[in-house]
Amino acid sequence: MPAPLPTPEELTRRAEARLETSLKRIRPDASPAAIARAVRSEKGLLAAIVRAQATGLYGAHLHLSWNVQQLMPDTAEAEFLIRHASIWGVFRRPATKAVGLALFTGVATTAVPAGLDLRLPGGGLALTSAGGVLNGAGDATIALEAAEGGVLGNTAGGASLPIVTVQAGLDPQAALLDANGMAGGAEEETDESLLARVLAEIREPGHGGAKHDYRLWIQNSFAVAKVATVPLWVGPGSVGVVVAMGTAVAPTPPIPAELDAMAAHLDVLRPVTAEVYVRPVVLLPVPMQLAVVPDTLPVRAAVQGASAAHFAAEAEIGERFARSRLSEAISAASGEYRHYLVLPAGDVVPNRDALPVPGLTTWDPPP
Repeated sequence: MPAPLPTPEELTRRAEARLETSLKRIRPDASPAAIARAVRSEKGLLAAIVRAQATGLYGAHLHLSWNVQQLMPDTAEAEFLIRHASIWGVFRRPATKAVGLALFTGVATTAVPAGLDLRLPGGGLALTSAGGVLNGAGDATIALEAAEGGVLGNTAGGASLPIVTVQAGLDPQAALLDANGMAGGAEEETDESLLARVLAEIREPGHGGAKHDYRLWIQNSFAVAKVATVPLWVGPGSVGVVVAMGTAVAPTPPIPAELDAMAAHLDVLRPVTAEVYVRPVVLLPVPMQLAVVPDTLPVRAAVQGASAAHFAAEAEIGERFARSRLSEAISAASGEYRHYLVLPAGDVVPNRDALPVPGLTTWDPPP
């Protein structure tokens, strides 16, 4: 049963009652009114002692309540949540670095050293992950990594990155990002995300290569939105790991450089008999056609917000997306009285590498 935290006033009243009872035992000849005045007078010494004792006891209650909250990961503060997580083998994901590929040009056979600094448009630095040599045509595509973790390293495709220190044989003194740009940079994992992963690990502990292990391994090091593990990807002994980056509200497919980094990460964690394939998610837009009552702009906006939140929470890679659940989410939108959902006409059943996401919304007039 619940044990509500007593207020200082309640503790004071209890202490006054206990003190009055004790005084009656000591001085049975004293009148109840006299004892009450002695204990409860605001200017009296006994009242001051009672208030001080009640205040101290209230502090003890607060401390005990705080300690109890730290015993459970879902109520613990960050310091203790990290401790809970470490017991279960889950660790806060540090800020991740953006990765990408860039084209260097110049004199054939010119060596491009590893660790070469390039200036990002946002002001940060990127470095060549490994060295390379320009081919006979005078160009080479080399992997890059942001110098610091975080979203600052994410850069649009086609950007020109000036070389910080002049390198003989390169012309121009800059590298050109490919069409995918640099992606994968994310800030340090939030407490909410860490808690969600801890609870998932408690409910589904690791089993040395079970389906959910791959999700944990990926989430420990990469800021992913969704992960799906597909057994028998290309036959016995093979495992497909389908990944969506970005956020659950706005998922995006990972770029090739991100896929390579994830594959290398899983290669040292997977069971030795497993052949792992890391694949980008295929976004499957789900068009919606519906009428709402009342048909007003605020209600339409609320319905779109509710449906987007429902897709973020309920849609999973390769999993059936229930039409009835979507309709239920629309019904819960603020201001909606009733609605008529035409599309999707039934449950959405995506391919094993596809993720249902909100598509174009068409509004019909109410019947």
